[in-house]
Amino acid sequence: MKIMSNPLILIAEDDPDDAMMLKDAFSEINQNSITFLNNGKLLIEHIQKLLVAKKLPNLILIDLNMPVLDGRAVIRELRNSTETKDIPLVVLSTSKSRDDIDSVLTLGANEFFTKPTSFSDLVGITDEITNKWLLT
Repeated sequence: MKIMSNPLILIAEDDPDDAMMLKDAFSEINQNSITFLNNGKLLIEHIQKLLVAKKLPNLILIDLNMPVLDGRAVIRELRNSTETKDIPLVVLSTSKSRDDIDSVLTLGANEFFTKPTSFSDLVGITDEITNKWLLT
């Protein structure tokens, strides 16, 4: 098995510094087909546009605490739609709370990672996510 070529990755992240670090971390592992959206509402709207074009993202990465529409609301909406219910959805949050982790997994997220403090750890997480969810 190998990683799919040019997967479409969507990332909802409201912190510009975290978004830049994620972009750099994915770039380190040669994943550059990434669209960043700075809140959950924009993510949902972008996915709706992709659906009209008969495209689906291969992976969605979301922050838990975002303005406008938070991560939990995004998970609910995506999992309640037949078109998006099977897209791998990974939460990357500053939270370490067991309640947060359990609640998002119960809602239908595939995986939960706490944002690391070091860039090399973030590269490790992006590599792990890619190897787990973007294989053909």
